[in-house]
Amino acid sequence: MERNSNIQIRNIYYMLSYAYQTLNLTEYKHIGAEKFENVKDLYSEVLSIGIPVLIRGGLIKDYVCVEEKSTVIKGKIDINASIKKNALVDKKLVVIYDEFSEDILLNQIIKATLVFLSHSAKIKPKTRRLFYGFLPYFEEVSNREMNLQLWKNVQYNSQNIRYQFVIDVCRYLYEELLLDESSESQSMKQIQDEQRLSALYEKFIFSFYKRETNYFVSRPQIQWKVDDGFSEALPIMQTDIVLQTSNKTLIVDTKFYSENMGTRFEGGESKQKSNNLYQIFTYVNNWNKKPSEIVGGMLLYARTIGLSQPNHTYNINGNQIFVLSFDLNQDFNGIKADLLAYVNRFFN
Repeated sequence: MERNSNIQIRNIYYMLSYAYQTLNLTEYKHIGAEKFENVKDLYSEVLSIGIPVLIRGGLIKDYVCVEEKSTVIKGKIDINASIKKNALVDKKLVVIYDEFSEDILLNQIIKATLVFLSHSAKIKPKTRRLFYGFLPYFEEVSNREMNLQLWKNVQYNSQNIRYQFVIDVCRYLYEELLLDESSESQSMKQIQDEQRLSALYEKFIFSFYKRETNYFVSRPQIQWKVDDGFSEALPIMQTDIVLQTSNKTLIVDTKFYSENMGTRFEGGESKQKSNNLYQIFTYVNNWNKKPSEIVGGMLLYARTIGLSQPNHTYNINGNQIFVLSFDLNQDFNGIKADLLAYVNRFFN
């Protein structure tokens, strides 16, 4: 595989710093000065600090639905369940009620991560013992099997947003550890389509442009230009990043792949990945632009070690489409300069 697996650890730290303002808290300050042998050690260090911060702030609670046999009437009585479970024989009823509890998905993910990491041979023994020592704080939280599906139903709001950084790093570290397994394992197959580092890569690019430029930066959904107003079952067009000035709009789609160019057969001529090109072209052409607005698109790939890397500008149907790659393994000042130069091609 050509995946960009040799990204400097310090650059991943910088990516985290941009993507999550939390990393700027005092507790994390020393991390920037440390040297890590690999990204797993970086993520582990972040969690060793971030999880105690959450614990000290108090594990978040929410109302969860509880169903149990009881002699005490509370909540709603489920007569059908009471009959099916023979609860009446014991002079009990099945009752359903809401309980304010720590046993919610976010805490379950952290506990599952701690259990997994405290038994992982890929984590340093000292760190494993540290993670194991956090588990008593999650005694009231249910055990869940560690898998990528845990993150599918995570939703954030103003009450639990402080969890986002730790929850995301739990996933990054879990994915890194999965990729150390045999490529024939089911876990490896499960993660191949998830694209390791892609979520962090997207968050970093978005936050970088929001912090380092004066453009209006957002990630809106684009509506299909349907002639009769009927759009049922059409896929959602969710942008990664949109940069805007008063009269120009650049739609950016980030890509982190093992290969940035495709070939029809071994040794054949390298071509753009058609699905990605179709996607950005569709976004640009369905953008609801103003009469004087200029709209462009950009596919921004993280460079791999492959010989063929995209660096092309197309003018299609009156719109500029940039297909570019940049090196995440260079000095971070170079990364900043490249990212600014890419968007300035369009806006200047």
